[in-house]
Amino acid sequence: MKQLLLSAIAFALISIATAQVKFEALTITPQFPKAGQTVSFKYNKQLSPLIDEKKIDIVVYLLDGTEYKVIEPKAVQAGTTFSGSFKLGDKTKCFAFTFSSDKEKDINASKGYFVPVYNSKNEPVPEYYSTLYNIQRFYGEDYFGITFNAQKVFSIIEEGLKQHPELKNDPTFFNTYLSSLNGAKKGEAIPVIKEELLSLENKGNLTEKDYNTLIQWYTRDKRKGKVDTLTTAMKVAFPNGDWKNNEALTKFYAEKDLVKKVALYNDYVTQYPPTEENKVTIDRLKSQLANAYAKAKDYKSYNEWNQKLSKAMAASNDNNIAWAMAEANENIEEAKKMSLSATSYAKAENLKPTEKKPDYFTTKQWTGSRKSQYGMYADTYAFIMYQTGDFKTGLPYAKDAAAASDYKNAEYNERYSQLMEKVLPPAMVKKEIEQFVKDGAASSKTKAILKTLYVAEKKSDAGYDDYLTKLEMTARMKKREEMAKTMTNDPAPKFSLKDLEGNDVSLEGLKGKVVIVDFWATWCGPCIASMPAMKTVQEKLKARDDVAFVFVDTWQTEADKKQNAIDFLKKNNYPFHVLLDNEDKVVSEFKVNGIPTKFVIDKTGNIRFKSVGFGGNDDALIDEVDMMVEMAAADFPVDRHVK
Repeated sequence: MKQLLLSAIAFALISIATAQVKFEALTITPQFPKAGQTVSFKYNKQLSPLIDEKKIDIVVYLLDGTEYKVIEPKAVQAGTTFSGSFKLGDKTKCFAFTFSSDKEKDINASKGYFVPVYNSKNEPVPEYYSTLYNIQRFYGEDYFGITFNAQKVFSIIEEGLKQHPELKNDPTFFNTYLSSLNGAKKGEAIPVIKEELLSLENKGNLTEKDYNTLIQWYTRDKRKGKVDTLTTAMKVAFPNGDWKNNEALTKFYAEKDLVKKVALYNDYVTQYPPTEENKVTIDRLKSQLANAYAKAKDYKSYNEWNQKLSKAMAASNDNNIAWAMAEANENIEEAKKMSLSATSYAKAENLKPTEKKPDYFTTKQWTGSRKSQYGMYADTYAFIMYQTGDFKTGLPYAKDAAAASDYKNAEYNERYSQLMEKVLPPAMVKKEIEQFVKDGAASSKTKAILKTLYVAEKKSDAGYDDYLTKLEMTARMKKREEMAKTMTNDPAPKFSLKDLEGNDVSLEGLKGKVVIVDFWATWCGPCIASMPAMKTVQEKLKARDDVAFVFVDTWQTEADKKQNAIDFLKKNNYPFHVLLDNEDKVVSEFKVNGIPTKFVIDKTGNIRFKSVGFGGNDDALIDEVDMMVEMAAADFPVDRHVK
């Protein structure tokens, strides 16, 4: 229903292998913590950016290579120092601290607080290196607030190989090594990777994981003959290997005929009976069957399969399907039942959860997640009530949805405004919507309701534009202040790419213009959702000869990437200047880790803004891009007070 992008990366270089990790504000004991031990810590906020903060949240992440667990240790404050302890897991390979207040984070000068787990020789355990790499690669920015640097992160893997050359024999580490090498060295990595793969292929006695590594990398290199040969050899060597399970799952997911799909499900659970280890996989199969029946409008069978799932998963299915039906304005009564069921579940969980807090959530995150989920489901139900004309029933749900996002979600506010208009006194509705506009959380439809109320009160639309502009000014000034804090002044990578006409387009050739670089892909839902707004803002600024938009098509897997982009633009009537990043080189040079990601580059070639994802509010995106261009063109100064 509401898609956001998510993305997250980071780096943190820990000192050499046998030295104790040292931080300015944080000390830990023992010096060389080992798995299963209790670790004590002291954090002195006087030596950190949190010096003026009264309340500090301390979170510890225990990392075991594939998963992480959150611990919120109880800390005792004495002056400016916070002390506490916690126990490492038996499988912990690395752990990390975060220190934050409501307003500020201490990210240790962009290096983070990462600590190895040591062996009996007081050396980081071998698994530490790939664990650190992966946690930084996928969670760094979101969890630790630090930025990815492929070269520096690769040095972690290099240090691991230096200390433990035998790690190359571990398939998981070897694959991580190749990925990090490829990310850090780009074209220079190609001959090295080919040599490494050939060495692995020739070593003999390959494990199934070895085969999979080779198949994965040769597939990327489009060496179909080699892939087919290795796949056949793997199946002969491991007749009952994991590949058999994977093939059964692939066949199930690809099957369109529902009778055959159910038969494949039954075959799968016969061959792989449900256990705690495969419970998630089997639940996904049940969920897909439920959704397939819903798509076929067989709601009786849908409900039978959906009821076999956990309450949380069943509610998610109910909400998603109800939203799709409501958007299409079909099967509204069925949608109403599904949505009410999902919303009732989410409301109860929000107030008094029966589900256990996931290990990867802090208490605050868990509370926020439940609140957010209820808001989403309540918004769906409010939407359905609006469509059915049951405005009084829908209004409290719409209010709950808007309140769940602190009235900052323009889509939820829109639904709330639509229902308020039908139920509440005009003066009350007008006052609420005025605040949404002032907060920058009013959609175009919400503003249209405000105009209707204004005209009804004034008996004319005279003066409305000035009235709206004054309301919007509050939001614009606040947004401008917030954006000033995010401004950078870093040189942009000097790229050159072909456009759809075969012309070379370079950043150097665009010098003297403010350039908006939008990384996207034809398969990316949030990218596609943001494009109407990007079309509007491009048209809004087209009269300016000092502004240029380029849309970099990246991370595509189609055989003919150029034609794929042409077809997409033609189908959607988008007048975008598209550049083809066929080798995914430029997206990597810009350190993009999720799309859509937009960069605003000033006239001298420096990155002034970076915007990741799309929040679903077209007006907000239009205003944001317009303001970023304005500030970049004016050479707005960077706020040096940002820590």
